[in-house]
Amino acid sequence: MVRTLVSAEIDGERIGHPFAAQAARVRRERVDHAPQSVCLLTSRTRRELPPDKWLEENIRHWGIETGLHARLDASRHDDTCRLRNPKPLQLHAVFSRIANSLCCHWIFKKKNPSNFTTTDFQAHMGEEHDRRTIALVTAKNPKL
Repeated sequence: MVRTLVSAEIDGERIGHPFAAQAARVRRERVDHAPQSVCLLTSRTRRELPPDKWLEENIRHWGIETGLHARLDASRHDDTCRLRNPKPLQLHAVFSRIANSLCCHWIFKKKNPSNFTTTDFQAHMGEEHDRRTIALVTAKNPKL
């Protein structure tokens, strides 16, 4: 696999991420796969996190990542989201993370949590024309 990272310092306030100091694009190229590019933000300046170090940290990150990214990307298709305007994108991010928190709570209450996935939670909440989802959102004391 070949990974390339290109970064630039940014004005976080201007782009709607007040603590962001630097942005980068990582391009991943693997044999028998289409090249993939992802964008990254960090609050660290280029002096604190030069491109070579950032690439190294990014690679290391994937080796120790928790299940949260899998839930966001694989189940909620976060990386392929087509929203581009800052406000809808921020709302999508907030509600995806709220849904993930509810999902994790629901899963960890199960007898065998490792047997349940985000997809199971979505199916559970969507049963009977989203009855459980509507009940959860409208309840004064919500329970999963």
